[in-house]
Amino acid sequence: MSRLRMPRGFTAWVTASIGAELGAGVLAFALTWVASGLGPNIASAVLTLTVAPSVVLGLLGGVVADRFGPRRVMIAGTLALLIISAGTAVAVALWGAPAPLLLLVAVLIGTVSAFHRPAAGVFPRLFVDDDALGAAMARAGMASQLARTVGPPLGGLLIGLIALSGVALLDVAGCTVMLLTLLLIRPPLERAPARDTATFRGIAEAMTTARRAGGVPALLGAVAIVAGAVIPAVVLGIPLAARERGWTAAEAGIIEAGWIAGGLVAGAWYAWRGTASVAWRPMTAGPIIVAAGLGILALAPTWTSAIAGTVVVGVGVVVFTAHLFPTYVLLAPTAMISRFQSLLILAQQAPQLLATPLIGVAVAAFGTGPMIASSALLAVAASLVVGSDASLRR
Repeated sequence: MSRLRMPRGFTAWVTASIGAELGAGVLAFALTWVASGLGPNIASAVLTLTVAPSVVLGLLGGVVADRFGPRRVMIAGTLALLIISAGTAVAVALWGAPAPLLLLVAVLIGTVSAFHRPAAGVFPRLFVDDDALGAAMARAGMASQLARTVGPPLGGLLIGLIALSGVALLDVAGCTVMLLTLLLIRPPLERAPARDTATFRGIAEAMTTARRAGGVPALLGAVAIVAGAVIPAVVLGIPLAARERGWTAAEAGIIEAGWIAGGLVAGAWYAWRGTASVAWRPMTAGPIIVAAGLGILALAPTWTSAIAGTVVVGVGVVVFTAHLFPTYVLLAPTAMISRFQSLLILAQQAPQLLATPLIGVAVAAFGTGPMIASSALLAVAASLVVGSDASLRR
């Protein structure tokens, strides 16, 4: 197989994932929008409850995926999401959208995602060899990012046209296509599941193995720094800086689109050209590029210069992740690949839950610019973590 040629089954899955991710993104926006009409506390609770289960149950999700195989877990997860969306459509049509219903849907979606995401994260590994893994994961990531880009504005349009129940039915359609795709494809490198994996012992074994595996602790630490400190600073920093500097909501939306656009351009490059063979160098350079973009954003006097900063941030994030994620998967033992993926997801999400309220306190005390500048310094720390690890350099 050519280095950049992908099996048809993989291409079919990536194509189906665009529709599934788009449906999920539209539904997520619609849930948050409807919840915001009930008050900021309800909206915050809905957003938190979609993330918290992945933090609490993520390691268990990795054990289940190793025990039964990623494809089976993805089939079960997609079927569960289909049922949840269909049930949401029916419930909203019958009773409207009270707060308890929105919170319940958020918990259910977050719980299924805790089991689905570790399996989906390693699924490309079942289609391609080591040399093509970077390009395969870049294509899967670009498809997901494209859907996330279109999801919020499309959700804003559709919630006014077909209401929450109609949006939920659209997600049913996306889940149906994904479910049929998963049932039809057969990954060529699929291995027998680890049948002897016990729940708590399996989690403990994965954590011990990851701690001792050369390069893995450094990768997890770097991801925790970028995801926990840098990304929330951008997500919160853009609207806060816009209000502080007199930019309009539309201008703030364009600034945030610059982050996505930069990531899409870098992702497209790696998806079609492949990633670097010496991965530690771009993994070290990525957070430095992110820091440069954050520095521009922290000092930007106009919204147009802020766009340049977020574009640079988007490029740096993808340079970092496009090399880190496949390297991490290759370092994972075959029998623990999904459990290792759940550790990576935990490293991404747990720090965000802790950092988000601290960022609000920092902005209140020092202002948006100093907070974003501090995040730039933390991004450089992620580069130091990767670059100083001898195992990764080898």
